[in-house]
Amino acid sequence: MTVNIQGVEYTIPPKGKVFNVITKETEKRPIITSSSKKTDQVWIRTELPENYEYKRKEELIRQAEDKDYFDIELENFRSQEWDRRLNGVWFMNNGKAEYITGMHYLFLNWWKIDIGYPSFRKVDQEYFYFLQSCVDNPECLGMIELTKRRQGKTVRAGVFMFDLISRSKNKNGGIQSKTASDAKNNVFAKSIVGPFKKLPDFFRPVYDQSKGVTPTSELRFYRTTKRGRKSLEDLGKPELESQIDWKSSDKYAYDGTKLHRYLGDEVGKTMEVDVWERHNVVRFCSELDGQYIGKLLYTTTVEEMESGGESFKKLWNASNQEDRNVHGRTSSGLFRFFTPAYKTLYFDKYGYANEERAKDYYLAERANLVNDDRALSSIIRRNPFTIEEAFRIDGERSLFNAMKLNDQIDRISWNENLYTKGNFEWVGDKETGHVEFKPMSNGRFKVSYLFEDFKDANNVIKRGKNYFPTRKGEFTMGCDPYDHDSTVDQRRSNGAFYVYKKHNSISNFYDSSFIVEYIYRPSTARQFYEDVLKCCHYYSCDLLFEDNKIGIKNYFEDRGYSAFLMYLPGSAKPGMSGSVKTHQQIAEVSEDYIETNVEKVCFPELLKDWLEFDISKTTKFDAAMAAGYTLIADKNILLKNYLRKGNLVEAKNMFKKFKVG
Repeated sequence: MTVNIQGVEYTIPPKGKVFNVITKETEKRPIITSSSKKTDQVWIRTELPENYEYKRKEELIRQAEDKDYFDIELENFRSQEWDRRLNGVWFMNNGKAEYITGMHYLFLNWWKIDIGYPSFRKVDQEYFYFLQSCVDNPECLGMIELTKRRQGKTVRAGVFMFDLISRSKNKNGGIQSKTASDAKNNVFAKSIVGPFKKLPDFFRPVYDQSKGVTPTSELRFYRTTKRGRKSLEDLGKPELESQIDWKSSDKYAYDGTKLHRYLGDEVGKTMEVDVWERHNVVRFCSELDGQYIGKLLYTTTVEEMESGGESFKKLWNASNQEDRNVHGRTSSGLFRFFTPAYKTLYFDKYGYANEERAKDYYLAERANLVNDDRALSSIIRRNPFTIEEAFRIDGERSLFNAMKLNDQIDRISWNENLYTKGNFEWVGDKETGHVEFKPMSNGRFKVSYLFEDFKDANNVIKRGKNYFPTRKGEFTMGCDPYDHDSTVDQRRSNGAFYVYKKHNSISNFYDSSFIVEYIYRPSTARQFYEDVLKCCHYYSCDLLFEDNKIGIKNYFEDRGYSAFLMYLPGSAKPGMSGSVKTHQQIAEVSEDYIETNVEKVCFPELLKDWLEFDISKTTKFDAAMAAGYTLIADKNILLKNYLRKGNLVEAKNMFKKFKVG
């Protein structure tokens, strides 16, 4: 039987049978049954035989004299457990036969953690089906898991890392987390070494104890020279010459290393490195001549993903199993797995979650915060029902309405047809020619609205050597130019501007909306100024800019476009100063727009800038500042709505708007 888990197929062997990975045959196996009564049938651990430790010591003593001796009862048990670990097992669960993979069996029956042995959970069963499918698929590099906190993701990942390395010769496993300390303590020590030391001896291979019985930097399956009775435990065990270690989160930490298993823990929270770039280093550690020789497992919770969330989302988007190339591979090589919060609560004794009860619980939690948009947005993201909710940006410290911004991000984040990338270019010379938009994948402009009729574009009047806009009542632009300094976070700031389509009584979707976004830093400031000018020319609109950087003003004047520079009421010079008062005004107009028109915004970078906006650190927010200048340009100019083709204009739109205090 084949089951489909989030777009990945896994074939379950026939009831009461397993696929033997050694003989490559489907073979019959007994179904574990805890009771003859249906309602009492649940998962119960298979424990060591009675007096196992005593009998094992006796066996070791006999084997020291006769290497071919073995205790029949113990050997049968060991064979049974190895068979289950390698091939999986069936058990009766409330009258239904359930199959669990070999890795899942090792996890449930022998992987003891700080709270004891794990319980059977249906959601874990699906996880291990998904993981096993990734392991078995030669065109899959591994999986990436996204879930809420405290769902056992790291201990499950520990089993993934340990299973292959501890039973194979010359294999390497590597671990990285958001910091070196996390990799060492939370993953290596707690989720691998701790459970490893509690395993029965037949699952615990020879390992190097030269630095103590509890490794801290690497778990090396090499023989060490030991004396005394302790050495009897390793009698007859092979030396695998395999190992598991951990390294810092550095991008190149494993560069050049051959990895057969790799665990990237908390990739959504990693701040010290871009996890997408690191993945493109690590993936080649598990690839040889175009073939995958190892498997990768990435995990993260959905909390606190702002710091590393963007690069993680890029990795997540590149791992969509529904989007594979002709070879059956995703862009990252990985497949992705998401666990909704409502599948993680209220388990019955059979391991099934009461999803409706869990949904009611979480919805009630959300209802309690309906009047606190920031807290509501945060709790939704921490306990997501959907992937879109998981990628919400936390609004705890947002200056604006985090709920509305996140809702809009949800609506647009998975839509690929919101705008077209390209460049505005001159056709003909700059004196007599016109501007056209040229779509291209690496374009500097993102455009959602262009004129349907070519004649409506470039409606610029030329008088002598000077040019004049004619559509200031319909379009406007706001610009946050860049200088040659770095920002407070040591990045080079971008030039940013927006084109805005003003309100019209004969409205359509694009009215009162940003229709062009430009956030880019060309190699020279003059190239940026020319991009601004071309956009002004195409839409024949005026421009409000931050006048602290006068380069753009001088450029427009030199080109004969000084009439395109906006003078605010009462100002003797074009532009607007970048002052504390200006920043406050930008915050006010942005807040007003978000409350009334945020559903019209189709540019994700602007929405995210608004969510994270800090009025005391405005240099970090190119998009938000440029949009703010654009909104001020719209609100502070006496609109001149032109009567064309019999269109009527509302009288109130002829007057300047004032905010009532």
